[in-house]
Amino acid sequence: MNEYTRREEVRATFIASAILVLCIAAAVLRLVTVEGRLIPDPAARRQAEDSEARIAPARACALAGEKLISEIEVFKKLAKSARMPDPAEKPGATKQLDAVDPRGTRGPGETPVTRTRTLRNTLPAPKPKEPDKQLAWASAQPLYKQAKILAGCREATDAVLGARVSAIPAWDAIAKAAAIAPPGAAEAEQFEAAKQLLSLLAEIPADKVAQATKDAEAAFKATAERDRERANTAMVREPLPQGVFSRRVAVSVGVGLTVCALLISYLGVRAASMRRLATLLPLRDAVRSGRPGMQAAEILKTAAAHNSGEPGIVIGAAIGGLSAALLAPKDADLFVAGVMAGLLIGLGAQWAFRLAIGASRWRARATELAEVEKPAIPIVLALSGVKPGLEPEFIQFLRSLPPADAAAAVEKLASQAEERILAAADAGTALTPGKPPPG
Repeated sequence: MNEYTRREEVRATFIASAILVLCIAAAVLRLVTVEGRLIPDPAARRQAEDSEARIAPARACALAGEKLISEIEVFKKLAKSARMPDPAEKPGATKQLDAVDPRGTRGPGETPVTRTRTLRNTLPAPKPKEPDKQLAWASAQPLYKQAKILAGCREATDAVLGARVSAIPAWDAIAKAAAIAPPGAAEAEQFEAAKQLLSLLAEIPADKVAQATKDAEAAFKATAERDRERANTAMVREPLPQGVFSRRVAVSVGVGLTVCALLISYLGVRAASMRRLATLLPLRDAVRSGRPGMQAAEILKTAAAHNSGEPGIVIGAAIGGLSAALLAPKDADLFVAGVMAGLLIGLGAQWAFRLAIGASRWRARATELAEVEKPAIPIVLALSGVKPGLEPEFIQFLRSLPPADAAAAVEKLASQAEERILAAADAGTALTPGKPPPG
């Protein structure tokens, strides 16, 4: 800035800078602090749904645990009817029989003694009846089904309750029973599978497994109820939409554009003041060389130019960015679009304002330059020679003349104005009471 910078330009630059700082600060604050709307927590809902989904399998496991106890008892009874070997009987066991010594007495006069002794394999074993293989497998099938169901319950039950030591043998036996391959149509295979089931499950503590599955079902229900209540009340902020730019980049780009607009406006003002300096300063020598009209003519031409700088784009960018931030703070891309649209709208508004003003500020601007240059021909005389309302025509006429002719026109205009002033002064003196008329 220098002495050739117009007060209007300085004022416009200051106002544009103040508006820019206030608007962009408010816009950035709005963009940084904006939050998504509150919505039900989707994670809590998914967790509640998962918890609800675990209840049905837990219920099936609990029912299978209860049925396992009854099926074991039924299977053991039917196993006897089917003449299946008792798993509790040890192989190689012998029968003991009591017998009396056939001799009766040991000698004359001796009392007969009854003796008991064990006879091994002294009696022929009765021929065993053939087992009912069809009944054996038919009675084993319900138990096999429950074992299959319970085999898949151990992991979930232990996960929610922890491994219970008392139930581990039963769980292991159930796992082995479930691992038995389903027999084919052959009765021998079916009977062998039934014997394996009987040996594995006949004496297990099934009540421990049943109680564990019941406790697991209760725990799953309590967890589901808790998750359901939490899902009904848990709220989270909806994530802000991701646009072309990330939020930080979009805000930085928008602010950068407004700062560039302010810098362009400032450089425009400085370039105009330096141009006026380069134009008017050499004309000071023209006054000393006897051409005072050239300096005055150039002052009038320079004053006719509009203000430099682009405060319109600065104010437009600031207002456009603020409007976008207030109307759609969740989408940072619109902040950049608002700043760019404000640049164009502000530029158009600035030119419309300049056209509306026209030459109305020409006299004030010429007077301001005259205060700096102190021309030999008073600018007031030149301006008084231009009728109000005809400023645009006079400016156009002056610009169309060569420098020498423009200087002569201004000198003539000033001299005519001076003559009118002197004539008016003389006329006023003649009409003053107490003073003799001139001549």
